[in-house]
Amino acid sequence: MIAMRLAALGFLASGAAHLLSFTPWARLVGEWTIWALGAGVFLLALWMTARLRRRTAIRRQWGRVAIHDWRGLASAVPPGLRFLVIGAALYAGTNFVMCLMVDADAVPRAAITLRMATGHLLFFYLVPLVFFGWVEPGRP
Repeated sequence: MIAMRLAALGFLASGAAHLLSFTPWARLVGEWTIWALGAGVFLLALWMTARLRRRTAIRRQWGRVAIHDWRGLASAVPPGLRFLVIGAALYAGTNFVMCLMVDADAVPRAAITLRMATGHLLFFYLVPLVFFGWVEPGRP
């Protein structure tokens, strides 16, 4: 429950910072915001990995590597939410390409950096949010 709330808070903060990157106030959000959100998503990823290691969703062994049954994990997620995660991944990639194509003279460099980083962080926070909200409660 704590991890899901942290993921939701990080997702909302990333979304707010991402929307702010399209305004003149983007320069007010410092680089520390990106680092703090990045550290938060890294901790959630570690937490998610630790939870996955304790689960019995192992499908097969491949040498010393345990292969999880990803279809079983994804089946707990509603279909509409699966499309949202795929859409967020596509948006992160498109946002990255668009940020590379922006004329540096037209938009401040800090706004481009913030837009690029928070576009990815939206996806990176959405994955733990979906995991802790829909996959983790239903796992045996």
